[in-house]
Amino acid sequence: MNGSTQAKLRVILVDDEEPARRELRYLLEETGRVEVVAEADTGARALELTRRLTPDALFLDIQMPGLDGFAVAERVLSELKPPPLLVFATAYDRYALKAFEVSAVDYLLKPFQAERVAHTVERLFALQAGRDRNELTASLKALLEEVRSEPARVPVEKNGRIVLLPVSDIIFAACRDGEAFIKTTTEEFPVRTTLGELEERLGHRFLRVHKGYVVNLDRIAELIPWFHGTYLLVMADHERTEIPVSRRLAQSLREKLGLAL
Repeated sequence: MNGSTQAKLRVILVDDEEPARRELRYLLEETGRVEVVAEADTGARALELTRRLTPDALFLDIQMPGLDGFAVAERVLSELKPPPLLVFATAYDRYALKAFEVSAVDYLLKPFQAERVAHTVERLFALQAGRDRNELTASLKALLEEVRSEPARVPVEKNGRIVLLPVSDIIFAACRDGEAFIKTTTEEFPVRTTLGELEERLGHRFLRVHKGYVVNLDRIAELIPWFHGTYLLVMADHERTEIPVSRRLAQSLREKLGLAL
């Protein structure tokens, strides 16, 4: 592979975790075929940079506070003609990863592997040269519509059985003593998954507001201003559970609820 005889791919890295961006930048630059023109730690910043710099590709972390990777992709696809190529990154193998491949999008699983990153770069060059952008955009939009749709039900445990619980019944999910559970209006159900995996599965109307809580945005009864610009949430369950919002995630909550910033 000789990067000197071919123009480099101009990319923007989007991830709220600086170590992940640093690792991916190193692996991309090691291929000799990529120029990282900017990095962003929020979806809003990613949109700003993409509009201004018009990169060839975006590497988007799926799970970010506020505008996540899918939300950024949707905005980019609707605003830019032609849009940049998109690569999604995730720590969870819970999405239809095969669908990413057949829909002409690529993905990277964390922790990143040098061989897989090099393969992605090759794929991006091939797509850039040989794929009709209108066709690519249409397939991407169809994929995003599919993966962003919320599941109708999630499996929970009840009296030794597995019950399929409607997502709309969930008030919040939380973690206690290392075990995740789901809370409805009157009941509590243990689940065999992590809180992070639940957050990804439940859909865009659920938000991680604290390391120990994921809340249903449509089931917040009250929002009480709290210390240092953060909030205390009163949920719409029978107990009117109070949930703290971490200072780091307060901005994400305001964005999701459309509150004045």
